[in-house]
Amino acid sequence: MKVLIAEYAIATGLSGTYQVEGKAMLSILAKSFERLGHHVIYPTAGPSIGAGRGIVLEGKSDDHFEDFLAGTEADAGLVIAPDELLPGFLKTLEESSTTNLGCSPAAARLSADKLACTRRLEEEGVPVVEIADSNDDGPFVLKPRFGCGSERMELVDKLPENLDDRIATKYHQGEALSVSLIASGDRVLPLTVNKQLVKVESGFQYEGGIVPRRSDREEEEILKAAKMAALALGLQGYAGIDLVVGDLPRVVDVNPRPTTSIVGIAKVMREELADLILRARFATLPERVAVVGSCEFRKGELEL
Repeated sequence: MKVLIAEYAIATGLSGTYQVEGKAMLSILAKSFERLGHHVIYPTAGPSIGAGRGIVLEGKSDDHFEDFLAGTEADAGLVIAPDELLPGFLKTLEESSTTNLGCSPAAARLSADKLACTRRLEEEGVPVVEIADSNDDGPFVLKPRFGCGSERMELVDKLPENLDDRIATKYHQGEALSVSLIASGDRVLPLTVNKQLVKVESGFQYEGGIVPRRSDREEEEILKAAKMAALALGLQGYAGIDLVVGDLPRVVDVNPRPTTSIVGIAKVMREELADLILRARFATLPERVAVVGSCEFRKGELEL
């Protein structure tokens, strides 16, 4: 089968940690699909990943990336892009002859809107970090309503008069964790619980992770909350659920796509990521995965 893996940072020539993380995810996934005997193609602004066949785009704009998705002749495709751009790219992919191995555009759009996503999860009984209002006591977390990771997040004691394009949530003390999972219809297969290495000062800076993070609260609380979130949002394929675990495991963000934790998962999970992603779309997911050992990684130590 011809498989497209379209990673936005590599395709559009982004620099810095975007390129480092994007290249790591793209390389891991491409090698996994190749080990299963599939032919992998990927769009690139120039960088090579040592697997698959890179196709250099004519330009580095979003339009060039989208045109490539519209014109590709792959059998199946996976798109990794900033959450606010992902729904449009997925719609373009689905309008081509390529089977989408990831989330639907609608699920991706809901997940990208942090305000709408939080409200939907609350409606479905999923524990979340609550949207703050003027009657609440601080501290608060300010973050873009649409955005990726920890960018432009701030920890403040008072709410500003104007939030502009941001939302404010209550701040809950606890451990920053994520759950990596693969969803298929009404089935959710957890892969690992991961510790997120986050530097908290006036803002939040993601620095890496430890995979897996074992906890006696894993089965009954953490995985339960992540599964509820995935089902409430109708996620499909690989996704990551960010949580802060204190009095409760509260969902902070939902990433409807592969995340950087895949770097550690590929080293500790015996199953092939590509096989699970394909089974989520075309077959049946296994009951569980086998995880052996642990892996700690830092963004600054990932190879270019």
